Amino acid sequence: MTAPSLLTQQDARTRRDRLEVLTALINGPEFDPVLRGGVLKIPPTHPVYPWSCTVVDCERPRWRRYAMCSVHAGQWQEAETRGMSRAQFLRTAQPLPATEMPEAMMCRICPQRPAFSLQLVLCFRHRNRWLSHLKRHPEGRVNEGEFERWLADQPSLPGYGECRADVCDELAASPLGLCGAHERGYIRAGRPGGAKLPKNFFATYERRDRPVPVTCEDEVAFRAWCRAQLPVHRTGQVNLRGLRPLLRAEFQWGMYVHGLQPVAVWHLTWVQSLADECQRRDVASLAGLDPSVFHRAYHQRMVRRSRVMGWALAVLKVVIF
Repeated sequence: MTAPSLLTQQDARTRRDRLEVLTALINGPEFDPVLRGGVLKIPPTHPVYPWSCTVVDCERPRWRRYAMCSVHAGQWQEAETRGMSRAQFLRTAQPLPATEMPEAMMCRICPQRPAFSLQLVLCFRHRNRWLSHLKRHPEGRVNEGEFERWLADQPSLPGYGECRADVCDELAASPLGLCGAHERGYIRAGRPGGAKLPKNFFATYERRDRPVPVTCEDEVAFRAWCRAQLPVHRTGQVNLRGLRPLLRAEFQWGMYVHGLQPVAVWHLTWVQSLADECQRRDVASLAGLDPSVFHRAYHQRMVRRSRVMGWALAVLKVVIF
């Protein structure tokens, strides 16, 4: 009965020692600071993990191929068949505006509430207030300056705090306590635990500045759902908050060491997908983990993705151990 206990203690001590070493290396002066922390926010032109389109001034993230956004990648394929060089295409291609933001946008009036309308950059309540204002003053649709005048008269409203999903670093979108993405996921999952808001809570409570009551049939089930959630995928970010401490350090150190090698860039979506699968499986460390387990985790139609994840896992193990 003593041998298994000793092996468990040795394994725990080995993991603790490895974590201490990696933590010291990560906190060292040579380490890339953008790879520290639970949520890695990578600059768009990072030398190892770039994610911006290579067309000058294009605000869209790059697609899977050609280091361009999906629109420019399609245009480049057509231009290449006509004999145009890549350099010439990049010089003449027109930049495109962003269709998504790397980070969640905040309401321009309420800095503690996420924007519901990205076009107006307003939270749900102020978006509705503006639409009501237009119904009463339809001339405001064409009257320049009306929107700015309306903005100046609007009060800032308190937020709902951070999203209750453990891995999420975004703000809650409603009194339910979940960001927009996780709230939609909660509804799709059938509302485990039965957490819900009163009907028409805006009109009944918020409009009258009354606290909104949240009812929950099973708080334990709701919290279990929150703990099990994966992070929201954001362009230019890798969220490692759901990983165990040693595994998170292994990812950070592996990404840093990879940047020291004369190899091709890594796509952040690959790294995030690997982190998500490790979180699903509650992996403690990459040491001794067989990449083939990830191959079996996906349906045949996802085989290409699983191969990428298995490859990324193998590379991470090489650079760490």
